[in-house]
Amino acid sequence: MDDLNDLYFFTSVVQHRGFSAASRATGVEKTRLSRRVAGLERRLGVRLLHRSTRNMSLTEAGERFYEHCLAVVEGAHAAYDSLDSLKKEPSGSVRLSCPVVVAQSYLVKLLPGYMAAYPKVSVYIEATDRQVNLVEEGFDIMLRSLPEIENSADLVARELGQARRILVASPAYLDRHGRPQSPSELAQAAVIGDGHEKGAKWSLVNAESGTREIDLSPKLVSHDRRVQLEASMQGIGIALLPEPIVIAALREKRLERVLPGWSTPKQVIHLVYPRPRGMLPSVRSLIDYLSLHIPPSIQESHV
Repeated sequence: MDDLNDLYFFTSVVQHRGFSAASRATGVEKTRLSRRVAGLERRLGVRLLHRSTRNMSLTEAGERFYEHCLAVVEGAHAAYDSLDSLKKEPSGSVRLSCPVVVAQSYLVKLLPGYMAAYPKVSVYIEATDRQVNLVEEGFDIMLRSLPEIENSADLVARELGQARRILVASPAYLDRHGRPQSPSELAQAAVIGDGHEKGAKWSLVNAESGTREIDLSPKLVSHDRRVQLEASMQGIGIALLPEPIVIAALREKRLERVLPGWSTPKQVIHLVYPRPRGMLPSVRSLIDYLSLHIPPSIQESHV
């Protein structure tokens, strides 16, 4: 394998937009940088850079090669950073954004253990269902529940598990009004609506029957999941709620599953954070802790 330092020299020249600037940033002589990049081009058999007296730009081959070189160089930096972080005790504050349900169902149970393990770290949580821009709003980590999230050039999205919402009602309500046998019966039932849903409509899926869109006339509407939960246990109507919120009530027979074969499409819970290079030990410690403990919690909440 060729000298990996050449990949570092090449990415430095590109990142600093020239040999002189790269030399000042890295402390490597300009002539040496130029010689090493030229040697790299000879071994590859392609030109990586367009050079002139005033400008420097990547060729098409250079652009493709640079993307891979950058990943290698960042990986090497991350390896060194990971060892350095072992020498430092995590301290300071970590800012985290997550959906309200995730905060109430998972974080509230897991954070005491984290805080005991890392007493010098303080955690700020913004529990919100709005779309958050991690970088622009200054968060270190965010948890998101979406069908899918793709890794970007700046962010890592780590899948932790899947969640869904299911139909529930109190046994007393179902004894009075009957147990629906098909999604179409929900249109005439007393249902508890979500303030976030547009047009009072539920989208339900079944492994055999596919997707059904159900138009509703809710008896009660609230965007607060806990209000919906309490209302359903009090017999007001049928609610469509996340599994972790209803699991205890189902086990205690205060709620009953309605149309067990139907639910919302599964949402994937992701842990999203910036690329690891230069990450503070406090942030890394919380990422590692949540990555280890949230997946089992998600599994335990499945009906």
